[in-house]
Amino acid sequence: MVFCTFATIGLMGELQSPTASFPKIWTAVIFTGVLAILYAAAAIERIWWLVVLLLPLQSITTSLVFSYVDRHSAAAPAIPAAIRPWLEWASATGLILVAGAYVLAMVFINREGDRFFRTHAEVQLAGEIHKSLSASFSKRLGNYEFYGISLASGVVGGDLVDVIERDGHWLALVADVAGHGVSSGVLMAMIKSAASINMRSDPASENLLAGINDVLCSLNTGNTFATLGVLAFSPERGVRYALAGHLPIMLCRGQQVQFLPAQNMPAGLFSDATFASTAIELQPGDLLAIVTDGLTEVANKRGEEMGMAAVAEVLRERGDRPLEELAAAVFAAVDRHGPRNDDQSLLFVRQIR
Repeated sequence: MVFCTFATIGLMGELQSPTASFPKIWTAVIFTGVLAILYAAAAIERIWWLVVLLLPLQSITTSLVFSYVDRHSAAAPAIPAAIRPWLEWASATGLILVAGAYVLAMVFINREGDRFFRTHAEVQLAGEIHKSLSASFSKRLGNYEFYGISLASGVVGGDLVDVIERDGHWLALVADVAGHGVSSGVLMAMIKSAASINMRSDPASENLLAGINDVLCSLNTGNTFATLGVLAFSPERGVRYALAGHLPIMLCRGQQVQFLPAQNMPAGLFSDATFASTAIELQPGDLLAIVTDGLTEVANKRGEEMGMAAVAEVLRERGDRPLEELAAAVFAAVDRHGPRNDDQSLLFVRQIR
């Protein structure tokens, strides 16, 4: 833009010269455009000594270059005296209009640039906060080992994978907030906080998702909801699961994979909703897997989705491997199937042999 704008100014300025020639016009176009780029680069990088150096350099080189072109080029055809005033007027008007357009464009770019970079910085900060809240983890609590990972499709994701432990109880959850971007990331943080508060206040609660539902319903936005998959352990009740509009939990036992279906609607739709949970009788070596639809809905070039069955096949083949290795195998299979266009998250819970 800088080159084209100032090259046009050089062209119009040269058209007013009585000694104009085609070589001189082209020299003015290139010379003016290149100098403008150098000035713009020096100003953007704040190299002020280069600006000071360019001023005398421009004066010297302009005189030398155009003198050389004048001596070695033939003059352009003479312009009739009746046309020259109109040509000079048109060139001067064009110079003013182009210069004005450039100034207005710079004002617009500066104003919108400030807004863009301010917004960009805020999104980057939100992305860093999201990474800290949804960082991958590998841990062991009692007779259970856990591995969770979440890969956002953009700077900020709306998936949450977490394990919370208190007084011999633990809660492992995967949440998939509707939508994308910063707003989903904020809701994800709220869900994480609500789950932590519930565990601190009543770690043996029967209604695993009530607190999260209350938080989402309190926003009163009408379109704020999340699907959740939850696994909870308490010494009194053992392991239970609850699903709120989420994909089935996969229970891998040896070479068999069983799908534990959803029992509840997504959280955040109705403030008076209740959420049922179901007990699971686990055996040593059993593996529980919760995944989000960002993994199962990946489509190949023919539009065919990955599906739960393909993920279950990876679990069937590699279910006895270390959890981090198993997660890498799942993501590798998904990447082979197609590109990621949604947040992808998974959580593994295994009862240790």
